[in-house]
Amino acid sequence: MGIKFIDWLLGRKEDVGASSDITCSELYEALEEYKIRELAFQTCVSMIANAVGKCEFKTYLQNKECKGEEYYLWNIEPNTNQNSTEFLHKLIYKLYAEGEALVIGTNRQDGKERLAVADSFQKPLEYPVKMQEYQGVIVGEVQYSKTFRENEVLHFKLQEKNIKPVLDAMYQSYHKLITASMKHFEWASGKHMKVHVNQILSADKDFQSKFREMMERQVKPFMESKNAVLPEFDGYTYENMGGGADANRSTRDIRSLVDDIFDFTARAFCIPPVLLFGDVAGTQDAMQRWLTTCIDPLCDQLQEEIIRKRYGFARWARGDFLKIDTTTILHVDMFENADKIEKLIGSAVYSINDVICALGGVEIMEEWANEHFMTLNIAKIEDAAKAVEGGE
Repeated sequence: MGIKFIDWLLGRKEDVGASSDITCSELYEALEEYKIRELAFQTCVSMIANAVGKCEFKTYLQNKECKGEEYYLWNIEPNTNQNSTEFLHKLIYKLYAEGEALVIGTNRQDGKERLAVADSFQKPLEYPVKMQEYQGVIVGEVQYSKTFRENEVLHFKLQEKNIKPVLDAMYQSYHKLITASMKHFEWASGKHMKVHVNQILSADKDFQSKFREMMERQVKPFMESKNAVLPEFDGYTYENMGGGADANRSTRDIRSLVDDIFDFTARAFCIPPVLLFGDVAGTQDAMQRWLTTCIDPLCDQLQEEIIRKRYGFARWARGDFLKIDTTTILHVDMFENADKIEKLIGSAVYSINDVICALGGVEIMEEWANEHFMTLNIAKIEDAAKAVEGGE
């Protein structure tokens, strides 16, 4: 029903019939299906957007890390009305909901460029060599009359084919199972009785009205009340057909079907289901798998598009580029990892400030904090041999 309603809403009447009318019950059913579908989809998108939003977009000039206007643009304020987290959430949602996202550059009054995610745009014609052109770009309430060329925008494409229509079809199938399970649960939860009426009574000309009145005044209050008495007259025999408080019923079957929706949605997003359900067992391995198969490839695509459009080959060749640091996603407890931190600094792999930044701290504004140190027990084999020969 949900897919039928969406087709009707978008004007695709050939899919639902030109003369089809959508009833109130069908609208309600579509709303219930949409809630479950959107909850699963939005949860997965939010997980990915939160992870990418926690990453640091590091900028380099001549292979040296620097924090200038480009760093501020991606990590603090991409535009006047959004911070970087809001900006990335919108970008990631567009990517997964529509399969692609378009980011355009806007100029402020001070002449500095800012970035904005387009809400909609006309799909351009694809050429093998010629630059694509984007028209009808809308951001919020503003529609641009300008035609944006490929080298003026950041065009992100998640994959060759959008998977969301496939997910929607699976949602519809599972919603039918969930609806059937809920109806069965509702029937089993209620009380059901069969009334056998004597043939002589049923032949009475006023039987229908009297029987209806008795059902409304006596039987219905008895079925709905916590404590009640049901009078049984001659000619009427009541038989319990099942249901009630002692019925063998459970909502676990319904919950399992809903969990299945979240499970296949998570797999479509390359998210291990244990992370979506909040399970503790196997979380560390699942987190590593998620970062490897989902977050790292996504961030790699983002930084590739940013480098080729905002830096170009000439600047990239001389060491100017942007790198998305995904190591900041995981929370690190410095007290639990004190021995590992010591080894990182003592092996000269990282400076003190490198480790402090990785832990989420503030850099020490001293030259020695940027130097690399090596403990005396780590040295080349030749140096160690010379030290032994010298009696040291």
